[in-house]
Amino acid sequence: MASLLLVGLVEETVAFLPYGAVESIRADVGLSYVEVGVLLALYPGVGLLATPLGVVADHVNRRVMAAVGGVGYGLGMFLFAAADGFWMLFTAVVVMGLAGDAMVRAVEVSLVEVTGDNVEPALARSNLLGAIGDLIGPLLLVAALGSGLGWRAAFWAAGLLLIGYGLLLATQPLPPPADGDGDDDGDGDERLPWRALLEVARDRRVVVAGLLVALVVAFDDTFVGFAVAFLTTERALSPAVATLAAAAGMGGGIAAAAWASRTNRRRIGLRPCAVLLAAGVVILLAVPGVVAAALGTAAVGAGMNLAWIVLQARYLTLRPGQAGTTSAVAEGVSQIGLLTPIAIGAIGDHTSLTVAMGLYVLLGVVFVLVTWRDRAAP
Repeated sequence: MASLLLVGLVEETVAFLPYGAVESIRADVGLSYVEVGVLLALYPGVGLLATPLGVVADHVNRRVMAAVGGVGYGLGMFLFAAADGFWMLFTAVVVMGLAGDAMVRAVEVSLVEVTGDNVEPALARSNLLGAIGDLIGPLLLVAALGSGLGWRAAFWAAGLLLIGYGLLLATQPLPPPADGDGDDDGDGDERLPWRALLEVARDRRVVVAGLLVALVVAFDDTFVGFAVAFLTTERALSPAVATLAAAAGMGGGIAAAAWASRTNRRRIGLRPCAVLLAAGVVILLAVPGVVAAALGTAAVGAGMNLAWIVLQARYLTLRPGQAGTTSAVAEGVSQIGLLTPIAIGAIGDHTSLTVAMGLYVLLGVVFVLVTWRDRAAP
């Protein structure tokens, strides 16, 4: 199971590189800022186009899918490292997005089936390792740039890491797809991927889970970015101090994932996660000072991470044997959460960032209200 838990560490380590090295890439390859924006939007956007891969994970050999995805992701990194123009980078990003999604979907479904009733602590451990990857990625890039090797060296190293991980997955006995569940009505196509996708998409529980995830992801990296901007422009903190205060959110997320990874801890519902998250936003916006800003972002990071772990464990286990399809539908619905930073930016341009950040308060309150009846599992 250790190899399955490592997926978060590996993915988060390499996912940072295109963002962290953006200016070095632009200057070296000769890109315009418009081309840079297209590439940065394409990286997560390909994942949305690859949503059907979650359905595929319920019907194919997971070991092959995970291994091919890992090796393909590594080859995409190699292509990115060797790129000398926009279209080569564009192709590399598409390969990276598709292959990476295949790897993660196959491993995620396998982890759910291997861990059974302990899926929530297992997902928490994977998220904790992913948070560590969030730290390793910047260190890898800094080492490559600081040594004079350049940004390309970081991508070559990341490619080797991914290919090695893909080959490791190729040696693991991952669980096979589930057999039919006895509901066949005689026409022989109940287990076909498209039928499974339509069936899951009609499940109200899955759609609701996706909408809740949309609320949670609104407080991910983009929230940290706007928090830094708010502290700099509205609280008159220096960029370095504001970044340090906002980085406390990462510390809160790591602490929450570490706590959630304990198998003997009390299981919690979404309500305390929502309250913690909303309280953190209010503290950040209403209480001046660096300490309050750090406490607020730490609370947001902890609440968001806990809520994500609880929600992920729930929707992945809603429909046994269809974890991949359920994940694909729920996370597809959750993409509406990507509209939040656009709305924040639009409000900020026409009023002020303080007013715009009030939208996060509103989202936090909505999250508390919709989870108010949610209680800890027995």
